[in-house]
Amino acid sequence: MKNKINILILGFLLTYSSLFAQELGIKGGVNIPTSDAVIGNNLKQSGASGYHAGIFAKFKFAFIGISPELQYSFQTIDFNDLSVNKNQESAYLDLPIMLRFYLPLGLNFQLGPQFSYLMSAKQIIHSNDIKEDIKDQLLSSNISINVGIGWDLPLGLDVYGRYSIGISDVNDPASASTAIQNSMIQISLAYSLKK
Repeated sequence: MKNKINILILGFLLTYSSLFAQELGIKGGVNIPTSDAVIGNNLKQSGASGYHAGIFAKFKFAFIGISPELQYSFQTIDFNDLSVNKNQESAYLDLPIMLRFYLPLGLNFQLGPQFSYLMSAKQIIHSNDIKEDIKDQLLSSNISINVGIGWDLPLGLDVYGRYSIGISDVNDPASASTAIQNSMIQISLAYSLKK
C-alpha cells in the first residue's frame, strides 16, 4: 500500500511540474552498471548492460535549471564462478531530480538525487535454463546521487552522461548478507516536445 501511495505522489508531482514547465520532453539511453564486487570466495559480480526511457520537465532560471524526470530503467548484472553462470535482471521506476548549472553554449553540469522503485527482478541460471523471480529478496526502493555533464543542442535536443552512485543497499538484509549498491553510467539523448 505504501509503495502505491509513493507512486501516486510521484505521478502527481510530475504532472504538476509538466503543467508549468518551460520544456517537456522524452528521453532514452543506455545503462552501464559499474557495481563490480567479489562475493564470498569465488562468486564475482560484474556490470553488464541495460537501457532507460522516460519523460522530463525542465525549468531554467538564468544560469541554473532544475529538471524532474520519470524513467523506466532496466539493467542486467552478471554473476560468475567455477560452477554457476547466472544473470540478474532488474527493472526500476526512477525519479531523478537534477540541478543544472549552465555554462556558455548550452554546456551544463548536473547534480541531484534519484529515487528508485523496484518493479521486477529475475535471476537466470544459464546452465539449467532456470528463471526465478527474486523481487522479494531485494528492497522495494533505493536512493542514488547522480552527477554528470550535458549539452543543450539546437532543435530541442539534449545529450548528457551521468554517473549514478548508489548510496543505499538494494539487497534485503533478511535474505542476503552482502550489501550491494546500484551504481551505473547512463548516457542519454533527450528531445523537447514543448519549448
